[in-house]
Amino acid sequence: MKNITQSTSTHKPSHIVVFGGTSGLGLALALHHQALGWQVSVVGHSVAKIAHINSQHPDIVAHCCDLTDSAQTQTLVDNLSDISFQRVIYSAGSYTNERIHHLSQADSDKMLAINLQAFEQVFRWASEQLKHQSRLQNQSLDFKKNDRPSLICIASIAGIMDYPYASLYAKSKRAMIATASAYRAALVPYHIQVNCIASGYIDTQALRDLNDGDASHKPFVISTQTAVENVMQAIDDDVELAVFPRSMRYITRALNHLPKPLLNLILRSRLDKPTGYTK
Repeated sequence: MKNITQSTSTHKPSHIVVFGGTSGLGLALALHHQALGWQVSVVGHSVAKIAHINSQHPDIVAHCCDLTDSAQTQTLVDNLSDISFQRVIYSAGSYTNERIHHLSQADSDKMLAINLQAFEQVFRWASEQLKHQSRLQNQSLDFKKNDRPSLICIASIAGIMDYPYASLYAKSKRAMIATASAYRAALVPYHIQVNCIASGYIDTQALRDLNDGDASHKPFVISTQTAVENVMQAIDDDVELAVFPRSMRYITRALNHLPKPLLNLILRSRLDKPTGYTK
């Protein structure tokens, strides 16, 4: 009988789908996988960014989807169900600086939809697809490390802190971390790897746009390339929750060991919006 797993890895490149893969860290990870020989599909909402990818990277398949629309997202994943893939990265995200701006209904809906609801929808779909492939291919026997089916989500170091006054963004990322951990436990019998990435500031165009074109003043900010290296290392080492850069990991670990009342006082004074702020 033909070894299906061996045949797939020998004759057909591994396939990755990156949600939020048309810019920033998502695009960088997509291009990195392409350089490694992976077949790459990306999902984004910007028609202009997708057109640019189609022009500059014709081997990458780009899909346009508004992840805030659950029906549109479901149609997309239903269509993607026809392809076989080994890895899904959820790198889509939405951020509003709640320390400066009042959180509008539109901002609230968008952050909740992209950072949590669409993430859960995509992870549920992707896990079912990978479980189905695992049953068909009997991948519980043996496979190369880099071919192991995997689900990866890009959270944020903001979700590491257990902080009652945290922003919607931080709370949604904290929920993402917990959800990924649950999937990791649930998918062990299927030999499906689940990793969550909680990084500090990454010098992407989106971060620069939020900071008048320059994010160099952000504490411990790292380049996109450094972030890619950290993410790939975490995947290779199968780290459940990868927190980087190292300096931020140490700081958050120390803060989380402080007495709760003191931690709340420090973070509320440092992170919350000033009283009486105006938009």
